[in-house]
Amino acid sequence: MHSAQDNGLLRALSSSGTRISLRTRTLLVSLVALVILAICLFAILNHQYAIQHTEHVEQLLRSKAQAIGHALDSREQANRIQSLPVYFHQGDIDTAQTTLHWPNNCSAIDRKSPSGIRQFNCPNETDLYALQTEMTLGGSVPQQVTLWAISTSEISAFAISLEDALGMAILVLVISVLCSRWISRAITKPLTDINTIAEHMSAGNYDCQLPSSSIREINQLASTFNLMAKNLQEREKIIRRTAYKDQLTGLDNRAFLTLALHERTQSAREPLSIVIWGIDNLDNINEVLGHEVADKVLVKVARKASRICRENLVIARLEGNVFCMLLPRILLENMISKHTIKRLMHGSLRVHNYQLDIQSHAGIAHYPEHGQCHETLMRRAEIARQLAKKTRQASIVFEPRLEQRSANRLELIAQLRKAINENEFCLHFQPKLNLRTNSINQAEALLRWNHPTHGLIGPGGFIELAEQTGMIKEISRIVLTQIYSIIGLCANQNIRLSANLSAMDLEDNGLIEFIKHLHARQPDASRHIVLEITESAAMRDPEQALDILNQLASMNFQIAVDDFGSGYSSLAYLKRFPVTELKIDRALVQGADMDTDGQIILESTIEMGHIMGLLVTTEGVETQAEFDLVKKLGADYVQGFWLSKPMPFEEFKLKHLVGNHDQLVGQL
Repeated sequence: MHSAQDNGLLRALSSSGTRISLRTRTLLVSLVALVILAICLFAILNHQYAIQHTEHVEQLLRSKAQAIGHALDSREQANRIQSLPVYFHQGDIDTAQTTLHWPNNCSAIDRKSPSGIRQFNCPNETDLYALQTEMTLGGSVPQQVTLWAISTSEISAFAISLEDALGMAILVLVISVLCSRWISRAITKPLTDINTIAEHMSAGNYDCQLPSSSIREINQLASTFNLMAKNLQEREKIIRRTAYKDQLTGLDNRAFLTLALHERTQSAREPLSIVIWGIDNLDNINEVLGHEVADKVLVKVARKASRICRENLVIARLEGNVFCMLLPRILLENMISKHTIKRLMHGSLRVHNYQLDIQSHAGIAHYPEHGQCHETLMRRAEIARQLAKKTRQASIVFEPRLEQRSANRLELIAQLRKAINENEFCLHFQPKLNLRTNSINQAEALLRWNHPTHGLIGPGGFIELAEQTGMIKEISRIVLTQIYSIIGLCANQNIRLSANLSAMDLEDNGLIEFIKHLHARQPDASRHIVLEITESAAMRDPEQALDILNQLASMNFQIAVDDFGSGYSSLAYLKRFPVTELKIDRALVQGADMDTDGQIILESTIEMGHIMGLLVTTEGVETQAEFDLVKKLGADYVQGFWLSKPMPFEEFKLKHLVGNHDQLVGQL
């Protein structure tokens, strides 16, 4: 019963709003234990004193009885009985209680001494000790005699029996155990809660909160822990937002799209589609107008996509200028029928007072026919996008044959790297006829890949891939090295060789250093070499191209503009370039003999070149009628199949570098 009451007290204390520190609790329990132990010790000592006092009184009564019975009158006996007054009555205890010296209202204590002395509690905190015995007084007949002594109680109010003292000690032990349990539970329960919450937090659940504790230190720890959990939860939200959101556009990112695509393909109840598109002219915008404008374009395209595609779908920015959309097939078909996709792919945006035309191409892949997993679907949609970009179509749906084409491209990249390392390239040469002298004094070096399996591959089969992968830089060095190895023989026959430089070569300062190294070894060779650049390559970065071309011209290289008429060159820049020759694209030559307008354009182009002081070469001349036309219009050089197809070096050497190289012209 005491234990239940104590537990209720402890629960009341622990559940109260008072915050008690752990040190205070420990001190409180220690003080309570010490006080109760002191009370028990005092009670035991007091009990011992009471026993000694009782024994003293009983000894006094026995001594008095012996003195009366034997008439002892010695000083020792007198001293012994003078400590307390002893009353004498001839009769038993019952009659003695009626005498004058017996206090009123005394009650007997149910306690019997071995000597027969009885004890009574009397008013005014006095104790009466009575001895009933038989004595012989003045005769030979024994008589009942009662002796009693009255003693003022000097025992404290705390006087208790030994059994009660032991009970109190046991109570102290119980209270101490309960208090210890109170303290331990106040410590261990919050620690257990902290451990449980920590396990939840390690699993990513930050919603759990530690309850407040009645212990101040534990309560402070709980408050700090809850604050930490709240901060971690906020940080987790930021991390998730950062991990799954594109920071620039606010759209979902690749990680979220991958997760959403994986989940939807696992639980798809309807056909799905993904659309990948990119802003293909973003690099040009970035180069011309800067990063800030390019970023604004990305943000506006993202907003446009979010605004147009309001259905329940996922729109993500994958990387750079590439976006992706995941949606049900039926929704895609509806968007295509309403030209929503077309409006998304094309249009113009106004950014910082610039009206910019956005050029986009899309690739589409369907689930499940084009793939069962998200990686395959995204890869195949990207394959379709690359083809749409290359063929300038608005969008292309993936087909199985495209993947084989893409695989072949990857294989070709590996083989192209091997070809560079093992020098599998060779040069073929196509002569150019000088219409002024009717002689062949120039030839264009055209690259061929001597593939170990497929034989000779023309530049159309690998040059674009080499430019996309950056391997064109190494190939250009191979071409220049081979030209320098034979230029001495060509110079002896007064034949100039021309070689093509790509757009990337005009951005490669390392190529200039390489050419300077070749020039230092053969300083006269450059007079017999013409370096051809396309007009589109020159206009990609006009200022950079002008710097590179001026350095080449300073080394006595001749510069020719190739494929003129197929691009968008600025005549103002063309005039600034150190150009000596203009090569008119075959598109302006072919069929011009049968087209009056074509003849006018061709004649104007040739005349413009002459006005600028340039030699003019017409490329792609394949028929006699075309030859007669360009000769009539005043072209300086003719190049094409009508004259000769490109030939290996040994054949070119035999026909044009050994003996009379004008033999072919004589036959013409």
